[in-house]
Amino acid sequence: MVNPFETIIEKLDSLQSRFDASKEIPPTEIIDRAELCKRLDITEPTAIRWGKRGTIPYFTIGSNILYNWYKVIEALEKKKGGKNG
Repeated sequence: MVNPFETIIEKLDSLQSRFDASKEIPPTEIIDRAELCKRLDITEPTAIRWGKRGTIPYFTIGSNILYNWYKVIEALEKKKGGKNG
């Protein structure tokens, strides 16, 4: 006979694993180039240059160039850390 408490503990462990895994998903906020330039106080040519050089990540949907704000910040922080650290 199966112990009902063991079943409950197994289910709780499974839920805990799912919860822990969901915390690992980084936040996403998709913005366009105009918003990127506004937030970083940079010009559009600078945004284009940084994207082409790989300084900041971007992706396209059709002809739209978009940015994940959190990944841009992460990339810039890594770049800054590489120069100063």
